[in-house]
Amino acid sequence: MAWEFSTDPEFQKKLDWIQQFCEERVEPLHHIFPHAVRLPDPTVKAYVRDLQQDVKDQGLWALFLDEELGGPGFGQLNLALVNEILGRYPAAPQLFGAAAPDTGNMEILAAYDRRAKKALA
Repeated sequence: MAWEFSTDPEFQKKLDWIQQFCEERVEPLHHIFPHAVRLPDPTVKAYVRDLQQDVKDQGLWALFLDEELGGPGFGQLNLALVNEILGRYPAAPQLFGAAAPDTGNMEILAAYDRRAKKALA
């Protein structure tokens, strides 16, 4: 039995986008505003929301959710590859809507509350 260790080319494009986004936009933000995702400053909050919208526009918001719950439905292996990148940048999980403990709450809401599906989009 042979094992296949290559990444699907279409998914690799997503990983490449995530890596570039984190290097060019998330890491510099962390150096200037280490706790940007929690800062009350309206300018910083607006910038964080813009970054989150960029993530949403790429279909990468709430990565851990299955498609039927409003997420991309990557599965565990692909999610591990994404988290390998996100784990290098302290703010990245929050910018991708994948920060604990919110993820567990979002899974429950997505599974059991129809209104939550609209909020996740």
